[in-house]
Amino acid sequence: MDQRNSLPFIRSLGLADVFLMTIAATISPQLAARGARAGASSVLLWLLAAVFFLVPHLLAVADLSGRYAEQGGIYVWTRRAFGPLHGFVCAWCLWLNNLFFFPAVLLFAAPNLLAVFGPRFMPLADSPVYSAVFVLTLLWFAIGVNVIGLGAARWLQNLATAGVWGTSSLLIGLGAGAWATGGSATSFAPAQLLPREDALGTVALWSAMCFAFSGYEVAANAREEIREPNRAIPLGVFLAAVVATLVYVAGSASILVAVPREALSERSGVADAVELMSQRLGVSGLGALTGACLALVGFALTTSWVAGSARVPFAAGADQVMPSSLASLHPRFRTPHVALVTQGVASSVLFLMSLFLTVGGSRTSVREAYDLLFNLTILIYFVPYIYLFLALVRLRGHPTGDASGGFRIPGGRPGLWLTAASGFLATALSMALLFVPPPETPNVWRYEANLILQSAGLMGVGFLFYARARGHRTARETSEVPHE
Repeated sequence: MDQRNSLPFIRSLGLADVFLMTIAATISPQLAARGARAGASSVLLWLLAAVFFLVPHLLAVADLSGRYAEQGGIYVWTRRAFGPLHGFVCAWCLWLNNLFFFPAVLLFAAPNLLAVFGPRFMPLADSPVYSAVFVLTLLWFAIGVNVIGLGAARWLQNLATAGVWGTSSLLIGLGAGAWATGGSATSFAPAQLLPREDALGTVALWSAMCFAFSGYEVAANAREEIREPNRAIPLGVFLAAVVATLVYVAGSASILVAVPREALSERSGVADAVELMSQRLGVSGLGALTGACLALVGFALTTSWVAGSARVPFAAGADQVMPSSLASLHPRFRTPHVALVTQGVASSVLFLMSLFLTVGGSRTSVREAYDLLFNLTILIYFVPYIYLFLALVRLRGHPTGDASGGFRIPGGRPGLWLTAASGFLATALSMALLFVPPPETPNVWRYEANLILQSAGLMGVGFLFYARARGHRTARETSEVPHE
């Protein structure tokens, strides 16, 4: 039985919830810090990512979520456009990337929480044991809250979104004040906006910037739990995107006002920058406050994506392209509890393997594990975005769909093709740039091997699941054929 029909979702989310959920799921000072590694060039790279990736992404999500009323977002659109096999590949990647994303976000939060307790605790940031305990504790707390349901989780997400506002306000406000009173540690002269030193490594950071502008389909994943989705989803994601663009451009610039590119430490860079700028302005203690906000932001992102990503294997399980048990709803809370718990177990195992053992059998540092988890997240996550922009074109020629009155991309056919082409090419370029090793990578061969073999191996596991699920479905359909 399709449990989505027998136990309908509760429409507990409104426009404000969609906006706040999207803010929590898409804005992270972590990514402002990563973008700042490009130096003054980050300003230009952020703007290029906004124009060529963010705008097409928003238009595609708003258009397709207005045409199809089903739960599942990009998975549903891909399945409708290209059939169950491609739908499965999309669903598997959407789910799989989050198994890396959850621990990567929490690994960023871990050292920032230590800033609250003072410098003597900061050496723990490089401790694998501390990192493991921190990540696993918050991951499973987020899963437990989401099993109870979005009605409960949304209040935690909305409260945690305060961490985004608090950190962003501190960072950008102090950056403006420090620049006005004492100048900048980084020159933003027009000549400095183009990448010069290590141009390839700088441009490669564009992948992270496009990733920062992704995720706006999170509300569409839970479309059946939103009141007035044709209004709430487009308006909520467009408003969130405006905020995101301002936060990322101004946030990276503010970090560079305080800390030159060469001295930037990504995982603690935001708190370091706030502390330096506040000292210049005669204020103390703001670094610790920022660390607390950043830890809260990391938990907010994790909580939001634990909720959104579990709806994808739920939809795929209901379509029997992934194990049907994933489509089970909790009898009391009516949440996809099996999908939530399953992704928690898988994410925990992959995190511990990345932290304590990699391809080649050698131990890695916490920083290496962070870079690997982060780039695996982007590589796998962007496969569905290739499908998203192809499906946008393919589905325009199909019947209207099962939803009416939704947003449509302006400009007719030329507007559609321009949107799809820009998004597709930006996504493909971002994926290619991931194979440029991060600066100071101690072992380039190990980085490339882990990136290729881990992603390929996990895709292979997915195809085994698909073949097994299809085999069971075929056997069941054969057994149901009446015999003469």
